[in-house]
Amino acid sequence: MSKKKISFINKLNLFYPVIISFTFIFIGQYVMYDNKKLILGLLFWALAAIFLIFSFFIVKKEKIKEEKIDKKIEFLILFLIILIGIFFRTYMIKDIPAGCYRDEGQNGNEAINIMNGVVLDGTSLPVYIERWTQNAAMYMYFVAASFKFFGIGVLQIRLVSIIFGILCIPAFYFLLRYLYGVRLALIGAFLIATLRWHVNFSRIGFLGILTVFFVILCIYFAWRVYKERKIFDFIMLGIVTALSLYTYLASRLIPVAIFIFGLYILFKDFKFYKNNWKKILIGLAAFFIVGLPLFEYAVKHPQYFTSRQSAVSIFNLEMLREIGGRYVEKDGQPKHWSKLYIENVWRTFMMFNWSGDGNPRHNYALKPMLDFVTGIFFVAGFMVILFKIFNPLNFLIFSFFISMIQAGLLSIESPQAYRTIGLIPVVLTISIIGFKVLYHAMEELLHKNNNKVFTFVVLLLVFISGYENYEKYFTGFANNPGSWAEFSSDEYSMGRYVHSLGDSYIAIIDPAWMNSYTYKFATYPYKNSVEFSPSEWIPIKAKVEKNFVYILDDEYLPLVPVLKSMYPNGKYSDFRHKFYKEKILYFTYEVPYEDVKKHQDKPIKNGLKGHYYYGIEWKDPPVFVRIDPFILFNWTVDPVMGKFSVKWTGKIKIDVPGEYTFITKTNDYSDLFINDKLIIKNKSPGNIPLHSMAAKIYLTKGLHKIVLRYYESINYSKMQFWWKKPGAMEEEVVPSEVLIPE
Repeated sequence: MSKKKISFINKLNLFYPVIISFTFIFIGQYVMYDNKKLILGLLFWALAAIFLIFSFFIVKKEKIKEEKIDKKIEFLILFLIILIGIFFRTYMIKDIPAGCYRDEGQNGNEAINIMNGVVLDGTSLPVYIERWTQNAAMYMYFVAASFKFFGIGVLQIRLVSIIFGILCIPAFYFLLRYLYGVRLALIGAFLIATLRWHVNFSRIGFLGILTVFFVILCIYFAWRVYKERKIFDFIMLGIVTALSLYTYLASRLIPVAIFIFGLYILFKDFKFYKNNWKKILIGLAAFFIVGLPLFEYAVKHPQYFTSRQSAVSIFNLEMLREIGGRYVEKDGQPKHWSKLYIENVWRTFMMFNWSGDGNPRHNYALKPMLDFVTGIFFVAGFMVILFKIFNPLNFLIFSFFISMIQAGLLSIESPQAYRTIGLIPVVLTISIIGFKVLYHAMEELLHKNNNKVFTFVVLLLVFISGYENYEKYFTGFANNPGSWAEFSSDEYSMGRYVHSLGDSYIAIIDPAWMNSYTYKFATYPYKNSVEFSPSEWIPIKAKVEKNFVYILDDEYLPLVPVLKSMYPNGKYSDFRHKFYKEKILYFTYEVPYEDVKKHQDKPIKNGLKGHYYYGIEWKDPPVFVRIDPFILFNWTVDPVMGKFSVKWTGKIKIDVPGEYTFITKTNDYSDLFINDKLIIKNKSPGNIPLHSMAAKIYLTKGLHKIVLRYYESINYSKMQFWWKKPGAMEEEVVPSEVLIPE
């Protein structure tokens, strides 16, 4: 570059190209935010990058001066920010989120086992949970302690996340204070205190919030190791890195980030290794000592240690086939992992500013994971990181970014806000770099007045940021029907209902609900539930002097008149969707023992004889034979493992001659023969949960031979047999009174 060009550049003020760059970033963010015009937004960002890069060539000697903020004022502001963070994590905590998701329920179940010293998998003090949780056990120990002090409940599970979510605020503050100074650290503390992405997972009983905390600590000590080179920092880096592995699965990428940074230092500053090799060995020793129990478990049980990430990986061909959609080619074969990885790169990078996680538990209505303001500064900071990648601190931040994002790139369901939860402090640090660029640009223009103007601008921006995060979480997320339903609100509600009944009742409940981790947790310590089956529990034959309660979903509502007729002193109630009041999620029918004992000794005379077979061809011999009083099955646990078929035989009693309409409702295949004549052949197309087919037939008074068949070759078995009598306005399940077994 010629001397004249250099002289020209030196005369330019840094402020103008930076402000132009931020203007283009703002416009780009505006046109693409909330799933709008993506390509146009990216074009504006490209223009922004040109001006920002140009600003880097404006040669100015950076003035390094201490920030003069009174310690008392600093402490007061930080204290207020922490109070704001506490508010965001505790406000309406009993209502948002509703229910108790199954992962939370299982975490609670495992914590109960730990608290009670229950021996599972050969130990009462697990390092790793092999069941549904499939993660290291550290979080469950904190939950067990919460249960011990505050009692057992979903709020006590979430209390652990709340505490660590709050601890992230001062931890992140001191990280940024060490990296960039007080002013930028206070901005960063506010951003993490209010960021919806972080707030959400601070209010849910998931393990991932611990990973966020340890990512902050690992970045802090990694940078101290390089800058200070004190033996204490080497030891602490080893300890916190090892401890991070006891949290969520995504934390396994933390050592990868540190390793990448270590390789960079190997080429950048080899003297670091030459002068500190003893300290490095001591740090590694601390890492292996603290991590030894987990490493030992991984060696002994590799199938469990790797099962979860294998199950959700883009390398899992079986899972890809089952999910289908964008994960398979037109011929139905799974896409190659490299194609999916490229797609995931695009989806994951766009989740910050354009379209976020679609899971209603993790996010609200596909909104970007960053608010509008933070998103702008993240884009600016990321441009700086990329252009100045070989700056050691920038490379450290980038190492963590590129490592932690792999949790989303290598898995299905991208973009995935939870699996990439370790990115939160990294992304916010990059955003702070964007604020730093703006600060220096304003300093070039305003000099002495910069601090006041910058403070005003920041206060305005963080107010907008905080308000948006509040609005989208406490209004948007809180009133989102999907978010409400996703937290197993029905299972938790029925569990608490059964718990309230205590030992005086036995609950007759759908097997899927009974085996739900949420239901088991909500009913603890009671185990007073049995699996519902119409053939076994209508009427109730159990010789137990207790009250009973049926808990069934809305597909069993046709049984309510039967139950009321059989048990006239029973009590009906239902649980409805919070946002769609017409939708009954489940109903209960409480039966007092006085009504139960009237039917205990009566033999079952009515129904059809059901022959249950392996396979779909009704081939003898049957696996078992029983009398089914009603053909109203919504199996969540199939009566026969794998593909199966059922043939019901008997006679139907007709009291009034006339034209009858018979209906079969099925998810797969069913047919109906009356007097050896095929009346209905119902083959579900497979894309709807319940396919209905009807046929009319004139029947004389008396008994008529009936054969009803069904087979299940897919999933979610459903088979129902309905009719409409002559002159009737509505159809009903064929009652047991008219069915006589063969």
